[in-house]
Amino acid sequence: MKIVFFAGGPGTRFWPISRKKMPKQLIPMFDGKSTMRMHLENMFPKYGWNNILITTTDLLATKIKEEFPDLPLMNLITEPVRRDLGPAVGLTMMKLHKMGAGKEPVAILWTDNFIGKPENFFASMRAGEQFILQDSEKIIFIGEKPQFANENLGWIEIGEEIDSIEGQKLYKREAFTYRPDKKLAEAWTKDNKHLWNTGYFITTADFILGEYERQNKKLYDLLVQIGEAMHTSKENEVIQEVYPQMESVSFDNVVLEGVDPQKTLVLAGDFGWSDPGTLYALKQFLQKNEKDNVVKGKVIAYKSNDCLLYNYNQDQLLATIGLEGFVVVNTGDAILVTHKDNIRYIGDMLKEFEEQNLQKYL
Repeated sequence: MKIVFFAGGPGTRFWPISRKKMPKQLIPMFDGKSTMRMHLENMFPKYGWNNILITTTDLLATKIKEEFPDLPLMNLITEPVRRDLGPAVGLTMMKLHKMGAGKEPVAILWTDNFIGKPENFFASMRAGEQFILQDSEKIIFIGEKPQFANENLGWIEIGEEIDSIEGQKLYKREAFTYRPDKKLAEAWTKDNKHLWNTGYFITTADFILGEYERQNKKLYDLLVQIGEAMHTSKENEVIQEVYPQMESVSFDNVVLEGVDPQKTLVLAGDFGWSDPGTLYALKQFLQKNEKDNVVKGKVIAYKSNDCLLYNYNQDQLLATIGLEGFVVVNTGDAILVTHKDNIRYIGDMLKEFEEQNLQKYL
C-alpha cells in the first residue's frame, strides 16, 4: 500500500506560531517533535520510504527533504502554487497512476494531527487495505471513536455493518456533519452511530481519478496534460505552466460531496486520534484539566484559568490578570490576544494583512 501525506497547508489557525515558511506540521511542539515527524517515524518502519509520498509546496519542499533525507526525491511532490486540496490530491493521484500504482491501495493522510495509539491505527490501515484489494472501486473513510463532545470537528453518521476484517468493522456511510452544536455532539458521543471524521481515506488512485473525470472534467483534463509529461524532460515545465490554471477548490467539492454513496464505506477506528487544529484545541490536547493553563516561556498567569499562554520572547515577561478562556501568544515579532470563542476568526483576520501590506507577518 502507498501512503500519501499532504503537508502544504500554512496552518493559519495556529498563527502567529505557524507561518507560511514554517507551518505547524513542521514545528516541534510535542516533546521536541513535530506532528509530521511523529507520523513518519511511525510509518516508515511499517511501509518503507519507497511507499511513502509527501505532497507539499515549493516553499516547503527543501525543508522537508532536509529533515527527512531518506525520502526518495521522486516521492516528494510539489505544487508550484497553492490551489487547495482538489488540485493537490489530483496531482498526487496522477503521479501514482504514472508510477504504475493506480490500482494499488493508497492511504490519504494529513501531517498536522496526532495518533495516540499507533498499533490500533495500523490495524485499521490493514483492514482498509484488505478491503480495497477486494474492491478497488471504493473509498473508505476512517472514523475515530469520539472521545468527547467536540463541536469543532466533522462527524460521520454510520449505518449498518457491512464487513469485519480482523476485528475492524466497516459500515455504510449515512451522513456527514461539520461542526455540530454542543447538544448534538454530546448526544452523538453516546449513541454508537457517529464517529469523528479524521479526514483519512483508503482508496485507489484510479478510482479517485475516475471521480475527477466524472465530476470536474475541466480539472481532470488539466491533470491529464500534466500526466502526459510526467517522467519526461518536460515534466517540471508542464507542471509550472498547467497547474496554476487550475481553480482553487477543495477535495470535498471535487470528489467527496458527489461520490456515489454506494461507493463509500466507513471504518470505525479507536486509535487515539486528535486534531489540535487551533491554538485553543492545542491547549485542550495538552491540558490535564479543563481549568488548567497551558504555558510556555516566561509567563505569570495571575488569577487566570483555562488559557493558552505562550511566550517565545526570552527577553520579555508575559503576565496576565483575571483572564478566563484566552489565548495569548508572543512570538517576538507578533502578539495575538483572543478569547477562545473567537479563534475561528484568525483566518479572516489574516486576509486583512495582505490588504494592509503586512505580508511579512504571514
